[in-house]
Amino acid sequence: MTFKKKLLVAFCIMTVPLAVIGALALWSVREQRAAIGRLQLSLSRARIFAEVESSTYRKLRKIRDYLSGQDPAAKAEFERLDALSRSKLAEWKAATVDPADLGLVGGFEQLDGELRDLAARLFSLFEDGKREQALRLMQEDLNGHLLPSLDGTITTIYARSRTRTVQRAFGEVEASAHTTTLLLVVIVAASAIFSGLFSILIARNLARPVEDLKTIMDRVGEGEFDRAQALDASGKDEIGDLARAFVRMAERLKRAQEDLRHKIDSLRETQSQLVQSEKLASLGQMAAAVAHGLRNPLASIRAATQVSLHRLPAASPLREQLTAVIAEVDRLEKRIVHLLDFTKPVAFSPSPTSVRELVEGVVGVFDEKISKQGVRLHLDVDAQLPEAWVDAPQVEQAIIEIMANALEAMPSGGSLSLAARSRERETDRSVVEVAIADTGEGIPAGAILRVVEPFFTTKADGTGLGLAIAKRFVEQNKGEFGISSVEQKGTVVTITLPIGEPVL
Repeated sequence: MTFKKKLLVAFCIMTVPLAVIGALALWSVREQRAAIGRLQLSLSRARIFAEVESSTYRKLRKIRDYLSGQDPAAKAEFERLDALSRSKLAEWKAATVDPADLGLVGGFEQLDGELRDLAARLFSLFEDGKREQALRLMQEDLNGHLLPSLDGTITTIYARSRTRTVQRAFGEVEASAHTTTLLLVVIVAASAIFSGLFSILIARNLARPVEDLKTIMDRVGEGEFDRAQALDASGKDEIGDLARAFVRMAERLKRAQEDLRHKIDSLRETQSQLVQSEKLASLGQMAAAVAHGLRNPLASIRAATQVSLHRLPAASPLREQLTAVIAEVDRLEKRIVHLLDFTKPVAFSPSPTSVRELVEGVVGVFDEKISKQGVRLHLDVDAQLPEAWVDAPQVEQAIIEIMANALEAMPSGGSLSLAARSRERETDRSVVEVAIADTGEGIPAGAILRVVEPFFTTKADGTGLGLAIAKRFVEQNKGEFGISSVEQKGTVVTITLPIGEPVL
């Protein structure tokens, strides 16, 4: 074999690592897409079961409504919900392939059948005039046995779904990353070995020209692509041609390595987003369960307390205690609403919006509270303020949350300032800046960076979600959220909103 052919063969062999790296990158992307697809199927099944759960709890409420005499049409509504529940249950069962999950499906089907049979018995007793017997049966069988079993089964299904979904997706991504790393190490090692053998072959035929080529190969084998490209490869013979080809290959390998690194970083970011999405989905499911389990009892407690309060004499010492009970129920209701607002998915529908009208409308919401607390309001809104391209209800809610926090920081009065003006940016388009400042107690320096985190609060009765919701809505509208504070002097919250429709 001639020297020229040997060099040609060597060059062809050196392209193998590039092909292997490309194939490895494609395989890694395929594995990640498969993992995402399986995760999406699992989340789809979870959404179907959420509908099954919702219809089941609604059936329970219809049984109670019918037996209490509050809603004569509740029985017909129960039958409609039961048909819907069966349909969704069948859809959920058809989408389930895991044997362990099928066991949970069977258990839930059995409990749903027991609920259907018990409802028929309760309706029959009630219609026959045996109301007390029906109520006793509801208390013993429905509240005492069937409802706890349903709650336990639903909790088990949600826990299994979250655990298996996250662990499986994380395991698949981790395995793919491990395999990719191992293959890259093997490829680099193989390239280094080949470089050594090729250098020996060249050294036996030529001296100096081949030495330069050997150096290039060694540096490429070590991943030092920049240093390999910097070597002199200006020879006019076959060795020079090969050296130049090798330098070009080093450049391609460098780009391939950078592309692979970007893809791995992107996959890791996708993994993090999937985990965060699962956490928010789980939090939303938990919030829905809490709302279903607490809101109706809280409403009943509040109504009963109000009735008792109205029946007591004006001088009764129990009035203060009953008023405190109503205040605590209202506080719990506020926490539940905040939790649901934070966890539920929010549609984004931007349109040209008058920030001036929006700000003035929000101020009107707090007129009574501002007057009652003796707070001095300073409103400074530019009359020529341009329209912002935002989702008006979201921005309005964000400003409401910020103003509510400001007023809570000044229970004994103070000064509340609200200013809105347009501002030009050097490298970006114009924005509308809204600043809300109070003279309240301020935020401790150690907590200023955490006050926008969900569930973090410095107040004894706070939910820790007000500023988190505000920041979420502002950022969803392509805006910026800023906060600064000095203890015992006050806090300033600034939001910036884009002007005009964004250029895609």
